[in-house]
Amino acid sequence: MYLLSPELLMLLAVVALFTGFVKAGMPALGGLISAVVALVFSPREALGICLIYLLVGDCVAVSFYWRLAHLSELKKMIMPVFTGIVIGGVMLSFLDDRNLGLAIGLMVMFLVSLEPLRPKLTELAIYYPKSVRTGSGLFAGVSTTIGNAAGPITALYFLLLKLDKKTFVGTSSIFFITVNTTKLPIFYYQDLFTVAYFPSIAITAPLVYVGAILGRSFLNWVSQVWFTRIILAGTAIAGIWLIVRYFL
Repeated sequence: MYLLSPELLMLLAVVALFTGFVKAGMPALGGLISAVVALVFSPREALGICLIYLLVGDCVAVSFYWRLAHLSELKKMIMPVFTGIVIGGVMLSFLDDRNLGLAIGLMVMFLVSLEPLRPKLTELAIYYPKSVRTGSGLFAGVSTTIGNAAGPITALYFLLLKLDKKTFVGTSSIFFITVNTTKLPIFYYQDLFTVAYFPSIAITAPLVYVGAILGRSFLNWVSQVWFTRIILAGTAIAGIWLIVRYFL
């Protein structure tokens, strides 16, 4: 069995732990995972590697929180999200490694910049729920396909819905396991999976569960106010990081 170097195995172990923590505690920070992996592997390889860990994390998070999910809202988002995934799949055919991160980073920072307007956006979401839902779904579908970075977008939308922290994580878990499963054939068609990495991923993937236990403990401990602050701060960091990588 071919394994990566000890240094790269250590990196994947950390990625697995952080993926579990994010999925069970802070779903909006998922964009940071792809950003870190893409600093070592090529961005296209990073997309495939991260999707496998994310799917493992999705399964764990769903087992923890599926009963708390806001399913009625998710059903309304299905068509916009799937449309966004198709658009993202087409974009993948034209975006090279260097431009992938920049496209998502700019999109994420645009959404973060709307935070001061959240009271007004909440009002718009009440009066124009279909338009806000459609826009968020399209953005999320595109960004998750070309960068595994829908977390910040769905985070801002779910915050607009004023979901409490556990309902937030439960709704995110169902959303992402559906979306990430849908992306599998697209990623396969785009040749984003590197078979040589599978043994190394397989032996580190169980650490996702360990990270999820830590994430669940953190979610029980953190207050609602700090949960929202961390989500927004992590969203901004993910967006800035993706943009800065473009110029490195």
